[in-house]
Amino acid sequence: MIIWKNQSSLIAGTTLRDQNQPEYNNMALHCGGDSTAIIDNRKHLAKRIELPLERFVFANQTHSDHIIKINEKDAGKGALDKNDAIPDCDALYTRSTNLLLGVFTADCVPILIYDPMEKLICAIHSGWMGTVKQITAKTMHTLTQKEGCDPKHLHAYIGPAIAAHSFEVGMEVVEQLQTLPFDVSPFIRLKNSEKALVDNKGLNQEMLIRSGVPKENITVDKNDTFAKNESFFSYRRDHHCGRHLSFIVQKG
Repeated sequence: MIIWKNQSSLIAGTTLRDQNQPEYNNMALHCGGDSTAIIDNRKHLAKRIELPLERFVFANQTHSDHIIKINEKDAGKGALDKNDAIPDCDALYTRSTNLLLGVFTADCVPILIYDPMEKLICAIHSGWMGTVKQITAKTMHTLTQKEGCDPKHLHAYIGPAIAAHSFEVGMEVVEQLQTLPFDVSPFIRLKNSEKALVDNKGLNQEMLIRSGVPKENITVDKNDTFAKNESFFSYRRDHHCGRHLSFIVQKG
């Protein structure tokens, strides 16, 4: 497991693929496989961080730009059954303590945010479709305009995801990324007239910076999920695989 923060008030990080664990430590029920083993993997994490699984909250991720505020009534949604997860949503945030928010990824970009002043945490899932829809920028707008967060106080973690040198896309994807309201050329390298390499981590980091988050407050994990490595799931590499869980919880 990669730990981003582990302190008295906050714990956050990303679980990893583990060939010694059931289902290779897959954390996502929507990927198929043995659901009992996947829930056992979640219970193992719950025990490790000393928080009951019934306090975990997950979304039914749809590559949307939908952002939902989580409250006490949402505790346990998606934790034991994918069918009661928060529907059609790719960003969750809360002010509640002892509620774990998480997003599932293989090659997509997971983003965790916390505001130590406002006591707020957030988890975002952004594949290239979410990036085109500006889910990170829209989440930042929600946090600043609706919740009163000062972006200068925010801290962000961009977790393991497919790296720029591995993320090859067609020109139809490039054309959609070029509709973003900033210069995307530093994050796209053309290979030929039909293919390009895209830095999805960089695009999301740029949205955070443009939203006012200091660059020094952003941690970017350098791991490439697509590269041959037993510690990471990659849908592009393996086609059928589990998912990591990037999670964040405020202790109270």
